[in-house]
Amino acid sequence: MSRRLSFALSAALLASVIVTPQAHATTTITELGGLPGSTASSAAAINDSGVAVGTSSRGGFNRAVKFDGAGVTELAGPADRHTQLEAINSHGVAAGTATADGVGGRALRFNADGSYVVLSVPFGFWSAAAVAIDDFGTVYGTAAGLNNDREIPVRWRPNGVLATLKLPEGATWGRVTGASPNGYATGVVSGPGLNRLAVRWNPGGTVTPLQRLDDGAESMALAVNRNGDVVGTADFWNDGTFGVRWNADGSMTKYGPNLRPSSINDHGTAVGWSTTANQNVPYRWSNEGEELDLGFPSGTQFAYPMDINNDGVIVGLAGAAAYKWIVS
Repeated sequence: MSRRLSFALSAALLASVIVTPQAHATTTITELGGLPGSTASSAAAINDSGVAVGTSSRGGFNRAVKFDGAGVTELAGPADRHTQLEAINSHGVAAGTATADGVGGRALRFNADGSYVVLSVPFGFWSAAAVAIDDFGTVYGTAAGLNNDREIPVRWRPNGVLATLKLPEGATWGRVTGASPNGYATGVVSGPGLNRLAVRWNPGGTVTPLQRLDDGAESMALAVNRNGDVVGTADFWNDGTFGVRWNADGSMTKYGPNLRPSSINDHGTAVGWSTTANQNVPYRWSNEGEELDLGFPSGTQFAYPMDINNDGVIVGLAGAAAYKWIVS
């Protein structure tokens, strides 16, 4: 599709939603804790069983952790490396990355029993990072060259077989940002003469370029649900960056300026934050477009809701701690 045609379609299909405050909502904010002696913690994802994963820092290392009813548990990865978790599926299998100075990053899959597998790096690439996992156990991520001079979107099947995700015409670079339980994935691509463009990879292996807000202006897809609805950001050339939702029916919803949606559940509820000079405000957007300020933990001004499950439980970080938001 040409950029000119994409712009024409955006004018026809864009559905700008009037965001309204949600009334009578009460938000309970709970700190999730960290490993003993930790100096910082964050939660990146939560599944429908209420198990969250993320990172806790202590002793000069970042450690992959699980947050559940038993508290905070380290998932031990490769020795002498930083480890972090980015995603967890419905079966408790998690995905993340191990890094160390002078050594290329390695994508990891942590099994539900706590054991882990180091996933392969494509030939000719320096490192790989995992950012998502679906309910089939397929891990999604990005492989990069030595100086990040090139990046390609990849996936690892449960048996460890590596494959490159298809790039749309004109793209030579790509990065995965998220995936749904049933095998959709999201990300961003670019190439010579092609500004960064949001895309959705479909379960059948095809790739769908997502419409831009303005002809040639950059966009980035950040998360997708099992219905194929995508959230992310898109630029207007003269008006800055907007939070957006690309709906599965082809329409597009514009949340507002300076917003960064980070996750969307299967009910169409999204979470993210707004960015200002003095604070990052955490928000939730309903499927109908109602906007809810989730509120800050005491003593913080920067909050990042990272994920929302199908029960509406939200996890993320604020200040240097991992938090959970529950709206009732």
